[in-house]
Amino acid sequence: MGLIARTFIFDDTPSEVYNLYVGELGSTGGGGGESTIQGSSDVTLLVQKLYRRPIPLFFGTDQTPVLQFPFSAYCPDSLDAPSYSEVSSWLFGQSEYKKLRFCQEDMAEYYFNCFLLNPQMVKVGNYIRSFNCNVVCDAPWAWSEPETHLYTYNANAYNNIDTIYFLNKSANNFYTYPTSVIITANIFGGSVSITNVTDNNRLFLLTLLPNEVATLNCDTQQITSTTSTYPLYNFNLNFLRFLKGFNTLSVSGNITSLSITYPIAVKVG
Repeated sequence: MGLIARTFIFDDTPSEVYNLYVGELGSTGGGGGESTIQGSSDVTLLVQKLYRRPIPLFFGTDQTPVLQFPFSAYCPDSLDAPSYSEVSSWLFGQSEYKKLRFCQEDMAEYYFNCFLLNPQMVKVGNYIRSFNCNVVCDAPWAWSEPETHLYTYNANAYNNIDTIYFLNKSANNFYTYPTSVIITANIFGGSVSITNVTDNNRLFLLTLLPNEVATLNCDTQQITSTTSTYPLYNFNLNFLRFLKGFNTLSVSGNITSLSITYPIAVKVG
């Protein structure tokens, strides 16, 4: 997927606001020509070479460091000092990750969660015409907007049982952990189990009080509750996770609803 975008959006602000376009000074802003940048994502092989053994022992793989790539934008006219101050404040020196989107049809749903670092101005005479910087992302890939799946059950039934065929669309070849799992107990409460049959029958087991609502971030391994001060005491600590592709989940418990929100990694170049 090549980058042919002419404009971009950073932190929800379109580049047209400042008359900025993707590309280096003198370009037409529409791609053109051949370029090579880092794609996402690669892996590092975990191997061990032994004496007189021609084939190294293979222990698995690890994700490469986060995605980084150079980025340039230019102004067809020029940026005076006050205008560049506004642009610099918008793009650089941020205190948290911001979304960078490139305005092209096949990347409309994707964004890079990133910082723009090492900015360098390009001046022609006394006027600033363009800048170069490095995009440093929070992951080895770009992202699509997270998806939320909601499952509802009979509030007055005892021990609701369900089988969920969950499609994990993330391009991450490792485990994908939901950023939000919200479980609402019914009037009975008790143990709630979610078994990922596809993941070697991995069991998620949590005990809830009647009408309790538990919220878990399985990525950062945090849990909060509307009624329990120490909800971890009632949890087996097997945070929900998904393999790439289809996962079969076996759900059992006295619950009225189960909500799962998970991030979707996208490998683009």
